[in-house]
Amino acid sequence: MTSRRDILKAFGGGALLLAACDATIARLRGWRVVRITSVDSVPAGAAYRTRYGDDAIIIVNAGGEFRTFVAVCTHEGCPLGWNPNQRLIRCPCHGSAFDTRGHVVNGPAKLPLTELETIVDRGQLSIVDRRKRADGSDR
Repeated sequence: MTSRRDILKAFGGGALLLAACDATIARLRGWRVVRITSVDSVPAGAAYRTRYGDDAIIIVNAGGEFRTFVAVCTHEGCPLGWNPNQRLIRCPCHGSAFDTRGHVVNGPAKLPLTELETIVDRGQLSIVDRRKRADGSDR
């Protein structure tokens, strides 16, 4: 089965068209697309920790692949940070560690991190908030 991504790549659309398409589809579905920071704020091998509403979030850049997670440990809810030497998202409370895909690499956490859809568009990093409509109202 051919996906819309395959078609766009075949026509030379590249990442710019894919990002614009992803953002447009999210908005058409009534989801909110929220700009968080610029791509330059998260160099390769680094992470950027900030807040979105009441949630702490962490964006990691693993070789140009950006992923955003809720920055709360799935073990006991402690705040997470980034260890640049290990390239792991770490919990200072009980020692859990997560890789750049949000998977547990060291317990006691057993569940992966909650990932938020990340869109890179025109040098900006955005997340898709499926809990809110584009007009800001809750679902």
